[in-house]
Amino acid sequence: MFWRGKGPPCERKERSQHERAHCTSAPGVPILQRPPCGIRSRHFSAQGHAVQISDLYTSRFDPSESARHFSVRYNPVCFDAQSEQRFSWEHESLPADVKEEVEKIFWADLLLLQFPLWWFGPPAILKGWMDRVFVYGGLYTGARKHDRGRCRGKRALMCVTSGSAETACTYNGYEGDTSLILWPSLFAFRYVGFTVLQPFIIHGVRGGLKGPDAEAQHRVLDSRKQEYREYLLHIDDAPTVPFNSADDWDENGKLKPEAPTYSPFIRQKKTLELG
Repeated sequence: MFWRGKGPPCERKERSQHERAHCTSAPGVPILQRPPCGIRSRHFSAQGHAVQISDLYTSRFDPSESARHFSVRYNPVCFDAQSEQRFSWEHESLPADVKEEVEKIFWADLLLLQFPLWWFGPPAILKGWMDRVFVYGGLYTGARKHDRGRCRGKRALMCVTSGSAETACTYNGYEGDTSLILWPSLFAFRYVGFTVLQPFIIHGVRGGLKGPDAEAQHRVLDSRKQEYREYLLHIDDAPTVPFNSADDWDENGKLKPEAPTYSPFIRQKKTLELG
């Protein structure tokens, strides 16, 4: 993860966990996973932004939420992830690795996630990062989510690579529609309040090619990396993923009849119309 900001991280030693949650003097950006898209922090540093990086593989981040992570337990007998997360948040006893990532989220104004599409979704380590770092009680509650989420005002961008050609990853391609496959992950960031930018997807990233095929791939990837650099330089103008607002739901949490539909995952008609 890559985190961008205009100043140094918030002072950590003199602030409580709850005070850090409201620190806005130093917005920033993290990067999740190794950057396969050729991104470099200099693109943001040159514009005066501060940068922090989280490489989950190098740090050996444990993606499995478990009782073993919590030194002080709400219920030592039966493990319930949400109860333990909220208890640890309220008692400032979050696991050290989670605490570090939460601090980066509150520090950042832009979060960049770079990862390969793996079995039609993000790698398990990224999903596990979300499971553990989107702390219940800290990053969201029943009353603080979506446009009222704790990360409101922050933006998130996913740079995703896939091994198949772009033609195979569209709405009628045999690999499935990549933009649709990514929607649940995008919605998770929306759930905690992020403004989600349209993903930057790079197709055809494959290993094992030789000769002319490898040379052709390098040319395509070099071109896409340059496009990505230009995209990042103008990221303040990047388009966003539309989601329904709080006013679109009725008292039962269902779409109002007049509310717009942005995704097949949340729609007005029970039957998904195909064809």
